[in-house]
Amino acid sequence: MQSIKHIALFTKNNFIQLGRKWFTLPLLLLFPIILIGIITIMFISIMDISETETIKVGLVDFDQSEETEIIVELLEESSQLGDVIAMSRMTEDEAVSGIEENQLSAYITFPAHFIQKLMDGDSSQLSIIGNPKRPLESQLVNELVETITRHIRGSQANILTINYYAKQLDMDNAERNDFLFKQFTDYFFYVLGSDKVLEEDKLINNATASPVVYFSLAGWFAIVTIWLYIFYIILYRDSSENLKQRMQLYGVTDLQQAISVGLVTLILTAVFAIISFLGIQSFIPGFEIAEENYLRIGLLMILHSIIFIICLILLNWLIRSQKLTLLIQTAFTGTIILLSGAIIPRIYFPVYAENFSNSIFSHQAFYWIEQVALNGRFYAEYQPLTITLIIGLILLAGVSFWKERVH
Repeated sequence: MQSIKHIALFTKNNFIQLGRKWFTLPLLLLFPIILIGIITIMFISIMDISETETIKVGLVDFDQSEETEIIVELLEESSQLGDVIAMSRMTEDEAVSGIEENQLSAYITFPAHFIQKLMDGDSSQLSIIGNPKRPLESQLVNELVETITRHIRGSQANILTINYYAKQLDMDNAERNDFLFKQFTDYFFYVLGSDKVLEEDKLINNATASPVVYFSLAGWFAIVTIWLYIFYIILYRDSSENLKQRMQLYGVTDLQQAISVGLVTLILTAVFAIISFLGIQSFIPGFEIAEENYLRIGLLMILHSIIFIICLILLNWLIRSQKLTLLIQTAFTGTIILLSGAIIPRIYFPVYAENFSNSIFSHQAFYWIEQVALNGRFYAEYQPLTITLIIGLILLAGVSFWKERVH
């Protein structure tokens, strides 16, 4: 009961101290908004790409047969390629000019006697000429051509088998060739209509899919974390060492004072966080959240905030030099925000940093806030944050007990 009275007394005193800073406090609260806002606008301008450039591929037909005409038309009209690759028929001069002027990523050539060699069982391959200025796109086209070629070889084997048995039936050559070509085109239709020509794995990256909404949420997360740091530093630095020592003579422990500072920091930050979040949601179009997800986002932010405050308290207790403590706490705050994936999306991290960030509490909190707010999920995984919080509370109690014993 006495501990609760001490905590309540210091909590009231902390609110009074902050009330005396009503003139300078708004400036301190606006500073992270301006800083994160500038960074957010910079990233939005980089990530906000209105449309993805289509890979243009030319088709050059040296065979000029009826069969290759149909194949080229199939490739031109194939919907399987979607908006990623656009193929169009052209002459060799037009294709070479397109490569030189950097208008084409590559062009595919059908060699002379392509169909005849295919029917006779001879080797007949498509050729691809890539654009040296676009090596990645040329490689993608090459993979596509390799896939088509494999299917052509499979159809060739089937045609040769059918051709062998057709000859046994003494079919007319013209009739047999028409029959074989029909089998070939049917198989080619099947290939282009299936999902085997170009498989697209869609990975949702909110940073590029909806950069304004994503970086608004990320900026809010970073600003709230900085507000936690600012409130804590203001309250802690206002408590002099002489006052703390005097309070200890009256039975007030470091843990009680730390709890009061953390409680005031959490309450004030929560108020500003709620107001700013509702403001962002009102002004950003497309930022819609289901009502039941507000509670999930709030719970995730509370867990993140408590763990962050515990870390700041432990750094204060374990480092004696105030200047060194302030420097390390500032660096810790910046690292926590960076590894959360709020400023730089996690998808752009190197592999080793990405694996390390998975275990950081700020990343776990922001990841599930993003999933709930932007991807519309109706669940969040609280267990990692809860375990981290329990470990933090145990460390806080242990270090507090050790400090009391030392004193």
